[in-house]
Amino acid sequence: MSMEALANLVAALHLAYFLFVAGGFTGILVGARKGWTWIYNPWFRIAHLFAVLIILAEDVFRFPCALNVLESTLRAAAANATAEPSAVSGMLDLFLRHTIPGWFLDAMYWTFGVELLLLVFLLPPAFSQEQLLFDRLKRFVKFA
Repeated sequence: MSMEALANLVAALHLAYFLFVAGGFTGILVGARKGWTWIYNPWFRIAHLFAVLIILAEDVFRFPCALNVLESTLRAAAANATAEPSAVSGMLDLFLRHTIPGWFLDAMYWTFGVELLLLVFLLPPAFSQEQLLFDRLKRFVKFA
């Protein structure tokens, strides 16, 4: 596999990570109103919160994003081997770096982090089926 192909794979993984964070947050909020049970899955909720906390830790400690560093290193190695980047790498670069300003991403991730911590208490993950049914019944009675 070429360095450019590996860089494209890392960029696609980075895009999937972003979509997991943003889409998961949206799914939790919408799912709470629509009664979707998957939003209470503790494995999903822990993985989602952990994904956001990694980003916040990078920001607090001023660490560069590991996926950005890896992709840049692979792209630099690919540039030494070939003269022209592929269309795929250009599209992935456009999606990851030129569509959303950095300050907006920082604000979005900090908002997600604070709100996800609140949602752990307001919409706690269900570690058993009985807890899930009880929590849904409790919310139904509260809204009725």
